[in-house]
Amino acid sequence: MTFDQFVETIRHLRRDRSGGRPKPYKPLMLASVVVLIHKGEIRTREVFLDGGLESVFHQLLRKLFPGEFESARALYPFLHLETDRVWRLVPKDGAAEGLRAAKESGASEWRVLKSVRCAALDPEVFEALASSFQSRFRVLQTLIQEYDLPRDRTGHLWDLLSTEEEHVEAPVAREPGILTEKALEQHLQDHWPSTEFARLGIELADEERHGLPGRQVLTPRNTIDLLGYREDAREWWVFELKKGRSSDAVVGQVQRYMGWIAQQAKPREQVRGAIIVGRTDENLKASVASNDRLSLWRYDAELRVSRVAVG
Repeated sequence: MTFDQFVETIRHLRRDRSGGRPKPYKPLMLASVVVLIHKGEIRTREVFLDGGLESVFHQLLRKLFPGEFESARALYPFLHLETDRVWRLVPKDGAAEGLRAAKESGASEWRVLKSVRCAALDPEVFEALASSFQSRFRVLQTLIQEYDLPRDRTGHLWDLLSTEEEHVEAPVAREPGILTEKALEQHLQDHWPSTEFARLGIELADEERHGLPGRQVLTPRNTIDLLGYREDAREWWVFELKKGRSSDAVVGQVQRYMGWIAQQAKPREQVRGAIIVGRTDENLKASVASNDRLSLWRYDAELRVSRVAVG
């Protein structure tokens, strides 16, 4: 599929019209993927229905349609975009026959999902989205125009395509370090109560309780990997994975996030930042040591995280 064919395809998404109103789920799922590609969070053509994608989908839904579609589930557009030929579902190892049978029998989405590893974009489509700002802009523009997304709120989508931030310049087939860090992000979300952070009294943020989500938090400049809150100390904790960036870049990024969270915080609430890496270096230690509100953490092969002394 060429990129032009892809754009034409997304003009004709079949949407749920139960209740008389077309649902915006498929357009917003696609918009979420474009935003995450732009932010460098999706770096291969494989798209996983993980906590990060679900979080961005629900944040966009709340920002564009506040108070509506509260029962939306990300898995429905994720699975059904295959029928629109936007991407194809990739089965888990050994589950190809189970996936085929589930789809042919009209099984529930949850049953289908049990056999799905990820969705895969066409290589040429991913290359265009990953390497070209204009391509990402064109997809969002198409979604806004074709599906009547509320014009008075779509400025937020354009803010998320800020050209000031780092984004993927060229697609790559595999980036083991990046993939490991994405796995770590999901692992921390899934096993938060057993982490060292939880032992410090830090909860993973929850939108209903804290006003902000705990993963892939959308800001005007980029997305925060993980966000926590420590009730007893009235502290927000910004968690950022290094993801191959230079020490200066990641420290600058987390400090900008801390500044943004400080603007959202209530009076007397504080903000701390935690940088999580697979390997430490002296430049990073020195940069972290220069800010007493930053801390450095390292993960091992078992995805266990421990604090690194920087003094």
